[in-house]
Amino acid sequence: MNKAKIKRITGTVIIAVLVVVVCVIGIIISNTRIPDNLSPGAYRAVFFDVGEADCILFHGDGAVILTDAPANETERLTGYMERMRIKQIDYFIISHYDADHAGDAVKIINKFKPSHVLMPEPLENQRGVYNEIVKVTTEKQRITAKTGQRYNKGGVVIDILAPNGKGTESNDMCIVCKISYGDSSLLLCSDIDTDAEKVILSKYGDKLKSDVLKVAHHGSRYSSSDAFICTVSPNYAVISCGQNTFGHPDIGVMDRLKAIKAEVLTTQQNGVIIFDFFSDSVVKVK
Repeated sequence: MNKAKIKRITGTVIIAVLVVVVCVIGIIISNTRIPDNLSPGAYRAVFFDVGEADCILFHGDGAVILTDAPANETERLTGYMERMRIKQIDYFIISHYDADHAGDAVKIINKFKPSHVLMPEPLENQRGVYNEIVKVTTEKQRITAKTGQRYNKGGVVIDILAPNGKGTESNDMCIVCKISYGDSSLLLCSDIDTDAEKVILSKYGDKLKSDVLKVAHHGSRYSSSDAFICTVSPNYAVISCGQNTFGHPDIGVMDRLKAIKAEVLTTQQNGVIIFDFFSDSVVKVK
């Protein structure tokens, strides 16, 4: 084969490789970019892809609510908030003190100066994390979350459904909250287990019904009982998870969610997941 022909073939191969690379990059960008075209009058829920952790931002013109800030995983959150010109958080909900939920809490508090920081009562082995948060907040900012509390901002209502009483482990003290805008709602279950679900069910019953469910504990088999899932009866179920050795999400949990016809989305497979909440409907954006 002469040199000219080899050169032509080599050039063709290089071009083909470059085309493939460009296409792959385009797919990656389209799968990870967070849209910023929020419709007037809507609130947006953004479930960030933060691996085996939780980070959810609910925002619109009237309110900014952030739930959790996992260790070393808030760069995209911060970038998005800056792009959306969000300078302050109204309610920062720290569901509990594990690193995959509260590891970057101090960093977020320092940058976005939340008006209110909702936290559970810490267990003794969580005092270190709790004290670091106390150092960067005022008594006026801090709220100890308890079941039955309700907060309203910009037409958005936050109902605290847990913790209910004392616990012996971190997950026993998780904040569970329902965020409602008109007739549309989002239920955030943090890392609760089936025992906590039973208590919440007994207290709130049909009030748990929500359009979108943030599935408890990354889809753990120790959460998401049949009774709980059926009562919430979501149209969409979001599981925030990443590479892990715990078997998350559990096949049984996935099957129970699919059995009630919920559309199941995981950050591991779908990347960032986004919904727009209108007063009478919820639209999946991504």
